[in-house]
Amino acid sequence: MRRSDSFKTIGIVLGLCAVLLAWRAADATSDIQAAQEQRLEIVIRDSAFLLTQPAPMRLGVPTVIILRNQDIIRHGFTSAMLSGILIHGGGEGIAVYGKGVEGFYVDPGKTLVIRLTAERPGSYTFRCDLHPQMKGEFFLLEVPTA
Repeated sequence: MRRSDSFKTIGIVLGLCAVLLAWRAADATSDIQAAQEQRLEIVIRDSAFLLTQPAPMRLGVPTVIILRNQDIIRHGFTSAMLSGILIHGGGEGIAVYGKGVEGFYVDPGKTLVIRLTAERPGSYTFRCDLHPQMKGEFFLLEVPTA
């Protein structure tokens, strides 16, 4: 093997190592982000909101709200908690991003994922604007960090 071929081989191996290290670092970053966010899943069934694992939401922590409409009709999801904060909502090929999002609609059998970081503590009602009897409540807690 010629000396120039050896340098090419070493260069290729070092390049592959750099790519693998960068890939693992990006993967570790996404694992850390996932560990730091809180997730709430709400199932809509029989014209009712059902929290799969009720838990208080922590203020200032990135939050993922997963809405699964297992009902046979379309439902809305709105809350005063959404007003004035940056929202990213999407599902089934549709995405909404920005401030001033007042609510969402979820068709039968569809899932909507909402990402936000709540900024104000308190108790916030969420409801279906199409079916006024459907209501639930979020509790946003300010938990001091050590």
